[in-house]
Amino acid sequence: MMRHFFFLFFLFASLDAKITLEELSSKPTSRAKDFMIWQYLKQNVSDTEAKKAYAQSTKHNRKLKRLYAKRFKDPAIAYKNRCRKERNLFAIQDKKCFKLALSPYKTLAMTPAQRKKLAKKVQSKSFLKLLKIQNEPYLASAYKNYPADIVLKMFINTTASHRRKNLNIQLDKKLINSLASSRKIHYFIKMVMHNKKLDKLQQSLLLLDSPKLNGDDNFQLALFNLQHKHKKSALKHLEMALKKYTRKQDLDKVHFWIYLITKNQKELDILLKSTDINIYTLFAHEKKHQKITNYFTHLPVKKIQSSIDLQNPFEWEKLRLKIKKTPKEKLQNLASEYQAECLLPVQAYIVEKSKSFKVHAFIMPYEQYLKDISVDEKALIYAIMRQESQFIPCALSSSFALGLMQIMPFLTDALSKQMQLQTSYNDMFQPKTNLKYAIKHIEWMKKSLYHPLFLAYAYNGGLGFLRKHLKTGAFSKKRYEPYLSMELMRNTQSREYGKKVLANYVMYKKILGEDVSIIHLFQTLKDPTKTSRYGKKI
Repeated sequence: MMRHFFFLFFLFASLDAKITLEELSSKPTSRAKDFMIWQYLKQNVSDTEAKKAYAQSTKHNRKLKRLYAKRFKDPAIAYKNRCRKERNLFAIQDKKCFKLALSPYKTLAMTPAQRKKLAKKVQSKSFLKLLKIQNEPYLASAYKNYPADIVLKMFINTTASHRRKNLNIQLDKKLINSLASSRKIHYFIKMVMHNKKLDKLQQSLLLLDSPKLNGDDNFQLALFNLQHKHKKSALKHLEMALKKYTRKQDLDKVHFWIYLITKNQKELDILLKSTDINIYTLFAHEKKHQKITNYFTHLPVKKIQSSIDLQNPFEWEKLRLKIKKTPKEKLQNLASEYQAECLLPVQAYIVEKSKSFKVHAFIMPYEQYLKDISVDEKALIYAIMRQESQFIPCALSSSFALGLMQIMPFLTDALSKQMQLQTSYNDMFQPKTNLKYAIKHIEWMKKSLYHPLFLAYAYNGGLGFLRKHLKTGAFSKKRYEPYLSMELMRNTQSREYGKKVLANYVMYKKILGEDVSIIHLFQTLKDPTKTSRYGKKI
């Protein structure tokens, strides 16, 4: 215990504690170390010290990169930034700088003659093709002899106003399907689907049926065809998606939508056999009056001390690597090594992994910190916690979201000020502190939001993001709602997050003894007065 005390004193103590270069050098390269370096750079350190610290990072963390570039003078970074900001491409003599400065947005503003002149300086073959296609007239026939990557790059790497004014053109079936050979087709589909002002391009999407499209492309196109009342084409895309998808939740999603369109009971029977627990399988089980059985809420635990500190992200990274390297046949034995009560989340994760995640953990640790909230609030907290951290107290995301409920540093600062508490970021690895902050934040959100799905959206993407989505006319009383609005949200992360938290919420409500209907929750989404205080104002 004394060893852990001194470690936490130096690394995870109060706001006044200083991290040193010596401490940084003693830690292994990892996300946890990146977080430590990020905190170090927020201290009063010199440019030289900052450079030595940053050199020890993984170099992959964007949040860390931004802070380092903003606060400290690094000649290499200054050079890159200066080159990228240079507007006069003709004035650049340095070849490396010219390469950094070159972008489709800058050449878009040039005349055809200027692009031809610039081409003499360009060495990249793909960019030369882009310059050439930018000189073409805005006609589909002009693009047929260009590679799919170049055509799509022209459509994607431009301004919204230029795209609407010049590139909203009808593409014939041969051309639009030839573009499916490029990986950029995924972004193109998403971009066009969500912009009603690109009406001619949207008509072109209805002709897209290439076998080269992946599962997500086919699924999105299926919904797009449904919006345009092309049921047969929608079903065709869903069948293609079934052939392309491999993940259980994706396959479940497709079977769910085939059921919505056809009302074929066989699709529900397929969902009943799925080993994944998600909104689609929960719907099927409720429709068929069947109970979900492939989950557990408890595991054998012992009230013993453990040398493993789950509030230390370095220890968790080491333990996670050990679990990852353990052969599947030895995972059950490994799980038995972590029966200390404080290690329940670790044991649960190993048990799930040993069963190939066909059996799911819905455990309820840290109940002592959730005594003063309602069952419904507790179900929501557990639903979010399960999705955010898998109940690991020192969970740390790439954006440095912290602890059980993955609270961002800026939110930690705001809540600390609001609650008049002096809390360091590292204190957020303590379950008691983390849950206290999360409960406060959710209490604030619940003043505006009444539905668990909307609370999940806002928790992940922010209240502003949710309001923006609602302004698109989402969650109306049209056919296939609220499901279309749930699947067509542009923010992929928040879209999938919301669905997973909603499924977790339904499971925990049932486990905690409060009956809940996922079908009723779906139907409630179509009544704006029951989802948020914004009602029909938006």
